[in-house]
Amino acid sequence: MRKTRIMTAIASLALLCATAAHAQTRQRGFSVILLLGETHSTAPSEEVPTAVRKALADVKDFLPYKSYRVLETQLVLGAKTATGRLKGLDDQEYDVDVNADEIMPTPFNSKKEGMLNVVFHLREVGAPDNASEEFARSMAVNGMAAQRAAAQAEMNNAPEGAKKGIREEIARLDKSIRMAKARRLIDSRFEMAVGETVVVGTSKIGGGDKGLVVLLTAISGGAK
Repeated sequence: MRKTRIMTAIASLALLCATAAHAQTRQRGFSVILLLGETHSTAPSEEVPTAVRKALADVKDFLPYKSYRVLETQLVLGAKTATGRLKGLDDQEYDVDVNADEIMPTPFNSKKEGMLNVVFHLREVGAPDNASEEFARSMAVNGMAAQRAAAQAEMNNAPEGAKKGIREEIARLDKSIRMAKARRLIDSRFEMAVGETVVVGTSKIGGGDKGLVVLLTAISGGAK
């Protein structure tokens, strides 16, 4: 009887260790790559990794850009939810949110074993959460723009000693206007495999001849 209990305990411990090892193997993060794409550039793409070039080639018919440059690459950690912040041109910052759920295989979708359902968001820092907030912000921008114009007019006629304070007020208004204009750039849902690199989406900047291109790689917890 005692021997049976010992064998049962050993079996339970082995199962517990195997389950923990499997969970550790499935633990993952995501590599997020922010590229600058240009439509009019004839220069070759700079420092673009092989996996990125392959992913871009797979969707080249849908992208208008002729050259690419890596702006930033960041590893964001998290098995299901991961967040990070990327920096683009002119020190513009972007918030990244990734939510992923593993697709559980069934007799009807066995080919999806190891696949992930991913929801990806890229937003300028301070962007609103919904459309109603966007409308309220647009009204606020109009008011701040009027204040800035008035401050600029005051600056043009102010004595030198008063200009420092007016400059600081204009800088504060500029920052507030920039934050109020922050946009939601990419909201995407897709499936991907662990280890795969995919083009998540694009967003035009700089009058339309340039754009941000975002790629995502799902990394297994067992990766070195």
